[in-house]
Amino acid sequence: MEPYLGAGTPFVTPVVDGGLRRFRRLGDVQEAGLRAAWDQIHKAEQQLPRLLEELSQTALAADPVMLYSSLHVLDAMRRSSQPGHAMFGSDAMVEFHGGLLTAMPADRVLQRLGTDFHPQALFDMDRLLREYARAESLAHQAKVLREGAADKQASVLHMLQMEQRFDRMQGYSAQLRPIFEEITAPLADASRAVLGFALHQALEAADVYHARQTARLGEVVTEFENASALLASSPDREQRVQVAATLTAGVAMFGASPVEDDLPGVLATELNAPHEEMARLAAALTTPLGSQPALKTLGDTNSLRRRPVIGLDAPRSLWARPGDFIHEALDWAADACRDHPDLLKSFDKQRQDSCEELVRRTLATVFGETYVHHGATYPAPGNPDVDVLLAMPGAVIVVEAKGGRFTDPARRAAPDRVNKKTREFVDKALDQNARTIAYLDSGKGTLRSRNKKRLLLPDHLPPAVSVIVTLERVDPFATHLPDGGKRSAEPKDGTWLVSLADLVMVADTLRHPAEFYAYARTRAAIAKTGAPRVFVEADALAAWLDRRVQPVEPAPDEIIFLDTVSEAVNDFYTQVITPGSVPPARPHSGILAEILDALDVIHRERPQDWNALAIAALAVQPDDWRPVRKALRAAQPVTTGTRRARKRARRAADGIRLSPHLTVYVRSSTDETSPPPLGPTTLLLHTP
Repeated sequence: MEPYLGAGTPFVTPVVDGGLRRFRRLGDVQEAGLRAAWDQIHKAEQQLPRLLEELSQTALAADPVMLYSSLHVLDAMRRSSQPGHAMFGSDAMVEFHGGLLTAMPADRVLQRLGTDFHPQALFDMDRLLREYARAESLAHQAKVLREGAADKQASVLHMLQMEQRFDRMQGYSAQLRPIFEEITAPLADASRAVLGFALHQALEAADVYHARQTARLGEVVTEFENASALLASSPDREQRVQVAATLTAGVAMFGASPVEDDLPGVLATELNAPHEEMARLAAALTTPLGSQPALKTLGDTNSLRRRPVIGLDAPRSLWARPGDFIHEALDWAADACRDHPDLLKSFDKQRQDSCEELVRRTLATVFGETYVHHGATYPAPGNPDVDVLLAMPGAVIVVEAKGGRFTDPARRAAPDRVNKKTREFVDKALDQNARTIAYLDSGKGTLRSRNKKRLLLPDHLPPAVSVIVTLERVDPFATHLPDGGKRSAEPKDGTWLVSLADLVMVADTLRHPAEFYAYARTRAAIAKTGAPRVFVEADALAAWLDRRVQPVEPAPDEIIFLDTVSEAVNDFYTQVITPGSVPPARPHSGILAEILDALDVIHRERPQDWNALAIAALAVQPDDWRPVRKALRAAQPVTTGTRRARKRARRAADGIRLSPHLTVYVRSSTDETSPPPLGPTTLLLHTP
């Protein structure tokens, strides 16, 4: 299936090699191909005003509110059956359509409420939204080409503009939910006293209303499936397609969220909460019709993005897609506190405190509480502290956590606001990590905990891995690590910049210290070389799980991207458990459990060798463990088993060389021969 935003422009044809896509810049492009691409772009730019007008006309020819609600169901049905990357941008376009409704005069929309419309209007609107999205995408590509990318900051601006238009994914619910709760739950009393409701209730309301609508949709799907089972299958393909389209439209229209006469009453009943409290909450979640007359283009700020309830004439309202609220919940909470300075100050402090604590908790889950320190200080001008420090034999990770907010102007790529956030999120953090790493490298090691006690760091500490964790998801910063001009130093081995939600997702996948450490080290090195470019952390994780992606040095005038998408990761974290369904497997690094167990033994008995062995073991391609796997099966007392198995066991006992940095010996517990020489390149596996 062709991607929702189209295949792009024919400027360049990538060379796909080893999980990477290599592009050469425009110097190698044929003149005819370049002319054709610009013609395609100019045509798209000219279509934008016409498409906007057709979107409005099509909406007002039907019941625009229920058409919008039905589009959400149609989009959800399609997204559930297609790979995530193929449908990138579709949810943003349905949201944009809702924004256009709230930009219209309220009376024009209200006049059409309850109007019957043909199901074809649903497909017409869906087609127009896709055409508009593709035209906007091409127009943005033209903007990028005209302006060029003289430096990283320009690339960041262009990527922010793209995300503002099409990206609505802040992470996976499994990670976003506990982050939101960690920040908002402690503010329950304060927010209820000021706002008349508790901030955390917004997500609870979204959850219960989403469950209610999911149940409603399930009933509709069952009814249509039962009805379709009674239809005789036609031998005519065109007729079968028509029937399928009719059934799809029927599910979308009858399963859509309804206009509620009393949404606060519904929420009050579901949550067992006071109606007045839910009325104030619903008002804080509402974008009224006619409230966004300035919204004209996809790049404009759309209030519906974080206030997703469309307010009709009082008291009627529509909440079309409550399940998506999790992605904007934190921005909504900041918006709700905006007019109350003391509450907003408390909210921002809680963001920073929670960001640091969740980073500490995440690393402790992988490496153990003993080795993870929060807020350690060291003697230097300004008495600097380390937000989170992992220091164990064989691994050091220095983390600077940034809980600040990324504002709407910055999301729209306003250069001055982006520069300000670059200095806050990147420059300052890199400078702080560089100072900390330099102090650790000096060997002085006089650190103190938050309660002023001296921290005794273990021996055998390797060079530190630098990590910046942002509470906000700012993929352009992670991709390009721009320089805001206020950076006095930076870690020499690179820095992994990652959102908190993605850090938690990585730690949930890579649960062994060696796995997580090797990945973090690799991501820092990739940021150092600038290739391959990583736009989404889940894609980088998938590429590392599947192929052990490593940093590469691009040739002059070459741009290198990943050629891997995160379908296995997406499938696991977006799974919907239904009766009889088989849940997808947790993504795995492919390393043998016996190797990880051996690394644990190394950490206890030969900690000085753990770093080199962990790095070497996690650099082995998953498929390359096959000879070790066979040797483990064959390693048994030599008096049993086949002759071939005994031969394989003897060979494994003499060492399996997987790389210049790693040789694995497999020995049976009954093997009484002398053990192999042990060192930073050897692993010994004992079998029962």
